Amino acid sequence: MEHCKIEIKTHTKGTLSLFHAKGALERINEGVIVRYPHEGEEVVLSLLEETLTMERHSLSLRFERGKTSFARLKAGGHEGSLPLKTKFYSLMRNEDGISAALKYELGKPAQKFTLSIRVSPGSEER
Repeated sequence: MEHCKIEIKTHTKGTLSLFHAKGALERINEGVIVRYPHEGEEVVLSLLEETLTMERHSLSLRFERGKTSFARLKAGGHEGSLPLKTKFYSLMRNEDGISAALKYELGKPAQKFTLSIRVSPGSEER
């Protein structure tokens, strides 16, 4: 595993949010697996050729081109799910790292999201 920097830009309902974190990067044949902290939980983000998954204790998401799945949520001892439709997903690799573009709809009525994710190898914080 190597150290990395993660940047996630999320567009929804006319707003943009930007998330940055430092984490650990594991390279595999199909893409990368990234582990990083967020809101007191460890997040495992798998960026693969055909799918993107995000797992943490309170939330589980799986995106696959053109497919419908469910977002699984846990909070306060309760669990639930929302329909999740992947409209677009693309994984790109270059010398600077890995990036992904994602468009999806969540819930009924559907809220539309557009994400860009960038994972760059980086040195450990000093």
